[in-house]
Amino acid sequence: MNKIWSHMRDALERVSGAGPETAGWGERGYQAAAWVGLVVLAWAFAWLGKAFTLRAARRLAPRVRRRLAGGWDLVFWGAALVFAVAVFGLGDPQQAARAVAKLLFVYLVWVGLEALIEGRLVRRGFDPNLVLLLRYVTLTLLVIWAAYMVAGAQIAPVIGALGVLGLAVGLAAQDTFSNFIAGIILLMDRPFKIGDWVQIGGEYGQVEGLTLRTTRLRTPDNESVAIPNAVVAGGEIKNLSAGGPLRLRIPVGVAYRHDTREVRQALEAVVAAHPKLLKDPAPAVLVAGLGDNSVDFTLVVWIPEREIPNYPVVAAELTEAAKIALDEAGFEIPFPQRTVWFPEPLRVVQEAPSDG
Repeated sequence: MNKIWSHMRDALERVSGAGPETAGWGERGYQAAAWVGLVVLAWAFAWLGKAFTLRAARRLAPRVRRRLAGGWDLVFWGAALVFAVAVFGLGDPQQAARAVAKLLFVYLVWVGLEALIEGRLVRRGFDPNLVLLLRYVTLTLLVIWAAYMVAGAQIAPVIGALGVLGLAVGLAAQDTFSNFIAGIILLMDRPFKIGDWVQIGGEYGQVEGLTLRTTRLRTPDNESVAIPNAVVAGGEIKNLSAGGPLRLRIPVGVAYRHDTREVRQALEAVVAAHPKLLKDPAPAVLVAGLGDNSVDFTLVVWIPEREIPNYPVVAAELTEAAKIALDEAGFEIPFPQRTVWFPEPLRVVQEAPSDG
């Protein structure tokens, strides 16, 4: 036990700049026990600091509180790294401590900037897409700054080596980079914002997030769908929430032998009785065309913005109500039919049965 305490004391002295040089590997067991003891002390310190910080930051946004808690986790893991360097003689513990302190400083700067973005820009009604773009740009700049602070002047050869490696990786990950660029384009072009209801390809849902790789939708069935940004940027995007109320068109076909004025009256009663439709703009029942088998009517109705998430249900309810009203009024919804014309009258030839 005395040797363990001795290793712990020597490690703390080396972190502060005093004490002997790094010990050898002859007493690994005592060194490991000393490192574990120092890590336990660091964990207790980080745990107490996290508890007091979260208690004092109860009024901050939940995201900022999580970031502050993550800062104390960084303190713990940084202390564990510094103690490992000091105990096992893996390098200069003072240099490791300075690197951890710089990373912690950059992290706290990020927490402060995020609190500023969340507290000022979002509350003042800034576009969520622009806020998201600002967060990504700020985080990227802080990562570059942290790398420069830790590596200093030696970062240039590291970047050069990573550039060669990045070229090889880029050739193998072209789809990932195309999604990255498409994500930037979507953030700048802003065809939708977080919370809008959109149709992208064959998917329909509410935009719940936009990352630099995928667009996240929450469908009415409560399914989370991630669509690659390259697919979103290169396809058709229908934003159902951008213009306020949404117009629906419900097709209905009726047989030719019925009076269109009577059919219109029956369908107008259907749209007037539906509780989810707007009265202004007023609904309309129009003759859209004369089809091969029926007179084609269209119910043109408007639903409020709050009903946009359920617009397929509203359309289904109107279709069912129109079917019931036409049945009760005796109007026929015809099946597809064809009239076959022959240039000469058909003759029926009956052959006599053979005797054999």
